[in-house]
Amino acid sequence: MPTLTEEQERRALRIQSECIVIDALNASIMDEDYLEKMRRGGVTATNYTVAMDQNLSETVKRIADLYRIIGKSQAAVLIEKAADIHQAKQAGKTGIILGFQNVPPLEGDLRLLDVYRRLGVRIIQLSYHFKNICGDGCMEPSNSGLSLFGRQLVQRMNEQGMVVDLAHVGEQTEREAIEVSSHPVIASHSNCHARLPVPQNKTDDMLRALASKGGVIGITGFPRLLEPDPTVDTLLDHIDHVVQLVGVDHVGIGMDFAEGWTDSPSHRKKLIEIDGRIYDWPKGFASVLEFPNITRGLVGRGYSEVDIGKILGGNFLRVFQEVIG
Repeated sequence: MPTLTEEQERRALRIQSECIVIDALNASIMDEDYLEKMRRGGVTATNYTVAMDQNLSETVKRIADLYRIIGKSQAAVLIEKAADIHQAKQAGKTGIILGFQNVPPLEGDLRLLDVYRRLGVRIIQLSYHFKNICGDGCMEPSNSGLSLFGRQLVQRMNEQGMVVDLAHVGEQTEREAIEVSSHPVIASHSNCHARLPVPQNKTDDMLRALASKGGVIGITGFPRLLEPDPTVDTLLDHIDHVVQLVGVDHVGIGMDFAEGWTDSPSHRKKLIEIDGRIYDWPKGFASVLEFPNITRGLVGRGYSEVDIGKILGGNFLRVFQEVIG
C-alpha cells in the first residue's frame, strides 16, 4: 500500500467516517467486546454467520444467544431491513445481519425459511464447498448445478426478501442460481480466479454473470484466497480486477474474519478441518480494527470518493435495499 500524504490520510479517515461500511461476511466469536471492536473499526453493518452446519435446534439457540448479546450491547443493533443500516450509521453502532453459510439449518424443509426470516435471518449461502441438498459446491468435480430443492429455495428466498449468497458454490450452481433468481445475488466473500486460481475464487465468466443480474462480490481478506504471502495491496489488486472487468458497481468487501477461533480448541479444530491448517492474517488486515486500511489503499490508488463509497458499502446496500426492502 503506498504511503499517503497527510492530506490523503485526512481524506481517507473522513471517507471512512462518512460512508456506510458493510463487511459482507464475519464469522468471529461474538461477544460484547467484539461488537465494540467492530464499531471501533468503522463497520456500519456485517453479515454475521450465525449458522453453517447446525441443525434447527442448534441454530435457534445460536440466534437466541446472539439476541442476548446484542440486547445488552451499546455498540450494536440487529438489522432486519435496509433502513436499519442507515439508522445504525446515524447512531454510531454496528448493525448485525443474520446469515447462514450453508443450508443444514433448513433440514430440507422450505417451510422453515419463513420461520428463520421471522427470527431475523436475511442471507443464506446455498452451499459450502461440497454437494448438498441445494446443489454442488465449488470443490465438487461433477459441477452439476442446482437441484430442484435449490431452485425452489432461491425462488422462496426471492419471495421472502432474503439475499442469495453464492460465495462457495460451484460454477454451474452459480449460473443456474443467477438465472432462477428474480433479484440480484451476492458472493459475500470470494476473490478473483484470474489472479489466484483456487476453487473458491470466481472466474471472469462467473463475475460477468453475477454483475449481469446486478450482483456484488465481496473481496475477502482470507489469506488462502489471495496469495501465499498477501498484503493489503494484494486485496486491492482483486478489487481493481473486478472494477476493470465488470465495473465499480459490482464489488464490495467481505473479509471473512474469524477472530477468536484460534484461541478456542474446538474452533481451532474446525478451522483445520475446513482449510487443512491455520492461516496467519497479515499485518494491515489481520483484524476488523484495521478495516480503515482498505479505505487508505483505495485513496492511495486514486479511486474517487463516490467509487470508494460504493466499494465500502454502497453496492451491498443497493442489493439489500432491493432484496430485503
